[in-house]
Amino acid sequence: MKPCYCLILLLFLGSCLSVSKEQRTTVQQFAVRAGNFSTLPEKIWMELADIRELRGVYYANSFTDPVTHLSELDAIVQERISNDKIPARVRPVFKILENYANGLVQLSSDASFNSNSKLYGTFGIELETLVGDYNQTTEVSKLPPGLGILLTETLNLGTNAYLSNRQSKALKRFVNQADTLVSCLCGEIEKYLSSGLLIQLISNEDSGLGESFRYYFTKRMPPSIESERDYIELKKRVERLKEFRLQTLHAVKNLRIAHLALAETLNETKTLKEVTARLSGFYTDVEKLYKMVDDINKKI
Repeated sequence: MKPCYCLILLLFLGSCLSVSKEQRTTVQQFAVRAGNFSTLPEKIWMELADIRELRGVYYANSFTDPVTHLSELDAIVQERISNDKIPARVRPVFKILENYANGLVQLSSDASFNSNSKLYGTFGIELETLVGDYNQTTEVSKLPPGLGILLTETLNLGTNAYLSNRQSKALKRFVNQADTLVSCLCGEIEKYLSSGLLIQLISNEDSGLGESFRYYFTKRMPPSIESERDYIELKKRVERLKEFRLQTLHAVKNLRIAHLALAETLNETKTLKEVTARLSGFYTDVEKLYKMVDDINKKI
């Protein structure tokens, strides 16, 4: 075992502070929302792909020659295959956040008092693997390793007779050690949501709609009421996508604030009442995002 881990484990095992039922409930509420949030940003890239596909259909229909028409439709299919998923570089970031949130749910649940401690090692190992795989893909913006290893080693110590006490300590240490990781994850997510590339992709669909439909209307005169309605609806979807990106960015910033508040609560440097506003800000953002996704899905 590395010396740094030994020191951390000694500090960990020496802690006498326990986690109350109310604190564990607070952790679970945060974890569930963080896990839910981790699945939402992907909607940005999926919606972009949907808009691009429908716009492309109208452009393809501008060509009356069947060979050219089919060639354009085939191009839409090939582009959709490569563009309907969240970029590979950012996907692991959301997966790591989801894994961490799932770990919090397990550690803070009542059922975990009676569970075998080896079960905890599973998500600890997975978390460490995800972070390691992510760090291998870049020379910069590396995520801090060691959290999964620490959790696994700690929870494999002792016997089930002391599991209740160890659960309390593990939860506190897990959140404290993860604060740097969560901060780095939020930084990476903010970077992608604020990137010129993503903003340009959305802008391209906005301007591309006008170009594609202008060409279609020129070739298919007179325009049908249905095509005009589709154009208006797609323009609205682009505007909703812009709002969704901004709301997601706002949620990420509040996620960072909420996790720090969670650590303060467990460390008893702040009361639950004192951190309520910082937690509720993130919760409200997630609720807004779900409503926006519902609106997007209904329009589809």
